[in-house]
Amino acid sequence: MGCAVSNNNVVTTSTHVIPVPIASNTKMSNIDASHISTASNKHTTNILIASHTTQQTISETLAQKIVDQCLSCYLLNETTPQSLSARANAIQWCDVFVVVVSRFYQRTPFCMEALNYAKDRHKPIIAILAECIFRPYGALGAILASAIRSIVLSDDASFLHAVSEIIASTRTEMITNKNPLNVTDLSQINDNDMMHTFPQGSSTCTVLICTADDGDFVGRLIHESLLNTQLSLIVENLSKPDATCSVTQCTVFMPILTPQLEQTPLCRAALEQARFHCKQIVPVIAVEKWRPEGWLGLIIAGRVFFRIFDQETANKPFYDSNPITNLRVATEIACQPFPSETEREAIEKNALQIELDICKSKLSIWPPKRKSHVINSMKARQPVRVQLQEPHADSYFEHTHHSITRITFKAPPAIVDQYGLPKRKLLDCMISYQWGKQNLVREIYEDLRMRNVETWFDIWGSMQGSTNDAMATGVECAKVILVFLSKKYIESTNCRLELQYSVQRGKAFVILHTEPNRALQQWILEAIEGFPQYDVYSYDVLKQLINGVPMIDVIVQAVRSLAQAQPPDPVDDCSAEIFELRSLLDDARDALSAETGEMRYRTCTRCGQQYDNYLKNGCKKHSAYYLGGGSGLLEDQWVCCRQQTTDSPGCISCEHIDQPRVFVEDPYYGTSTWKPA
Repeated sequence: MGCAVSNNNVVTTSTHVIPVPIASNTKMSNIDASHISTASNKHTTNILIASHTTQQTISETLAQKIVDQCLSCYLLNETTPQSLSARANAIQWCDVFVVVVSRFYQRTPFCMEALNYAKDRHKPIIAILAECIFRPYGALGAILASAIRSIVLSDDASFLHAVSEIIASTRTEMITNKNPLNVTDLSQINDNDMMHTFPQGSSTCTVLICTADDGDFVGRLIHESLLNTQLSLIVENLSKPDATCSVTQCTVFMPILTPQLEQTPLCRAALEQARFHCKQIVPVIAVEKWRPEGWLGLIIAGRVFFRIFDQETANKPFYDSNPITNLRVATEIACQPFPSETEREAIEKNALQIELDICKSKLSIWPPKRKSHVINSMKARQPVRVQLQEPHADSYFEHTHHSITRITFKAPPAIVDQYGLPKRKLLDCMISYQWGKQNLVREIYEDLRMRNVETWFDIWGSMQGSTNDAMATGVECAKVILVFLSKKYIESTNCRLELQYSVQRGKAFVILHTEPNRALQQWILEAIEGFPQYDVYSYDVLKQLINGVPMIDVIVQAVRSLAQAQPPDPVDDCSAEIFELRSLLDDARDALSAETGEMRYRTCTRCGQQYDNYLKNGCKKHSAYYLGGGSGLLEDQWVCCRQQTTDSPGCISCEHIDQPRVFVEDPYYGTSTWKPA
C-alpha cells in the first residue's frame, strides 16, 4: 500500500536529561480563557499543543512554561475551539504541532482529525507520551513514527526537559520550514460554530447530498447513479437564496467538495452539524486537480474520499470496479448501524470475565500477584534477521506464472471491517508500494497467492474508515513488509510514513528494487540492512534462475523464512478498562502456572517459536504432501507451496503444538508428510 511524509531527522529522547535552564528575567505572557497566549504570532515561534481534555492539566502546564519563554502557544482539544475554521486555522498557524498522547486521544475522532490534518499540512510533530501503559497504534502510531521528537513524561522534572526539547526542536524547524499560508492571528479568530443560527431543513432522508452551485451537476449525477440502491436520497444546494439543510434528518451526509462550497458559510455550518450529530460523512471532490486545504481539508484529513468530476470519471473502469461503484458500496456501508466503542468491547469484556472467573476458582489466593505492565515507549521493537539458505535446484524447477483473470482474481483479504475497524488478521506479508508500480505488484501478488502466502495490499485505493488506520493495521498484522522501492516511493509522503511505521514496529523486510541507480537516505539504508534485497526492474526478471531456482521462488522463500522467525506483535487497541482486565488475566494465568507447575510458555515443535499455551494460534503447516526423494525429473518440493526442503515453513494457518513430529514416507506413492502435520 502506498501511503506520508516521514521526517528524516527523527530523534527519540528520554526524560533523564538535564533540562535547559529557564531564564528568570523572561516576560510572563498569560494564556487567556480562549487558550491563546498574549504574545503576538508575527514575531515569535508558534506552538500548538493538542490533547484530550483528560490530559488538559498536562497541556496547560506545558503551555505556561512555553509562554514563560516568550513563545506563543495555543491549546487544542476535542471541544475547543469549536468551529472548523478556528480549528483548521490553529493548525495552519503553528510552527510545531505538539500532541499529548493518551488512550483517550487515540479513541476520540475529533482529536485524530486534528492530528491527521497536521500530517497533511506537513507540520513537524512532537509526541509527549503521557501514559506509561499505552503504546500508540493505528493512525496515531503511524503518524507519530515521523515525529521529530518523542518525549516521555514521568515526573515534574520531565516537564522542564519536555519544554526545553520542544523549544529546541521548534527553533531547528523554524530555520528550515516556513509557514507559506497567510493565517489569521489566533487572538482575532471568531470561534463561532454557527450552531445556534443554522437554518434547519425538514426533509427526511437516508443520504443527503450537499452541494454549492459549482458542484450541483456532480451532486445530481451521483443522485441519479444511486437511485437503484433503494436508499432515500435528496440533493440540497446550499448556494441558493433562503437555503436550508436537513443534515440532522439524514443518516449519511455526502458533501460535494468544491471551491465555492469551501467559501460558503452555510456549507461549513452543515459540516459542523454533521460532525456534532456524529453523522457518517462520505466526501466527494468534484473539481479536477484541486484539493481543499482550509477547514474543508480538516474534514477530509485521513478520511477516505472520492473523486468524481463528470460522467466519464464516474464510470471510468479501474480494474474490476469504477469510482461510482466504489462510492455506492461505501455509501451503503455507511448507512448501516455503527456500533459504539462500548458495544464493540462488551463481547471481549464478557469473555475476559469468564476466563477470570475460571482462574479465580482454581487459585488459592485472589487477586493474584500483580506485575508491572509499564511499557517502555522509548524502546523500539527489533526484527529478527535470519541467515537464508543459498538457493539450489538440481532438477527441473521452472516458473510458470498463473495469470488470474478479472473474473477469477481474488483481492487481498480485507484488513478492516465494514466500519473501518481493524480485523487483526495474521499476515505473512504486506506489500508496500507506490501506485505507479501496481501492475507489477498485481502480478507478483498472483504468484504469492498461488504459493499460499497470506498477503495484503491496498489494491483498490479506497478503504473504509481512515486511510492511515488501514495502512497502520496492515503493518501491525504483517510479519514481513515486501517493499517495492522506486524513486516515487521514496518521494511519496504516505509511502515513507508506511516504511517508517514498519521500522518502528520492528518489522522484517524483503526489498525489491524496481529501478536502478536510486539514492537511499541513511535511515532507509539502516532499516533494510541485513535483509534480502533483489533487483526486479520488470516481471520477466522473476523467471531468471538463481542456481536453478526461479527468482520468484527465492523471494517467496525469503518471505516465509523471515515470517516464521518473527515474534508476535501485540497491539494495545482497547480501552483502559479492557487493558486492565487483560493484564489481570495475564497475571492470573502466571499465578496458576506457578501453583500447578504446568508450563504456560512452550516451544512449538513445528516452527520453533515460543507460544502461550492459552493462545496457540500463529503457526503454519503444509496443506499437502512432499514430493521427492532426489531421483525424480522434478525438483523435490512441497506441492502446496513449491518449497524445497522438508522442514520448510508451513503455508496454511494452524495452532502451535509441542508434541514430537516425525517425517513419514508413503512408499506406494513416493510422497512424504509430517505426522502430526
